[in-house]
Amino acid sequence: MSEKSLPFEKEAGKSKSGLKRLSVLVKPEKADAVITAIRGLHLEATIYDVKSAGKEKEKVTSGRGMGTVELAYVLRKVIVTIVDANRIDDVSAAVRGAMGGSKGVLIVLPVDDMVEI
Repeated sequence: MSEKSLPFEKEAGKSKSGLKRLSVLVKPEKADAVITAIRGLHLEATIYDVKSAGKEKEKVTSGRGMGTVELAYVLRKVIVTIVDANRIDDVSAAVRGAMGGSKGVLIVLPVDDMVEI
């Protein structure tokens, strides 16, 4: 063990399990298509409602067209699933196909350990 590492830290890229956490950040109207694609691969997913503060801005008209307000955030959905590392390419291809050319963010992270309770 080197002086700079802590006893509980694992080596980078080394995990006990061969699992990956796949997170997809999409527009709300694309969430159903992505969930259908994930379920089509016999996987389960968790959906989070999030507010994204990025380059895109959403404008909301209030009243009788009297005023337009630019929101500081945009509503998005985050869809998360856990997959075997050897299925990442299949799942990401299915998600890309379900999005139909729409923009989104696909994040893949290693899962060090998973325990069902």
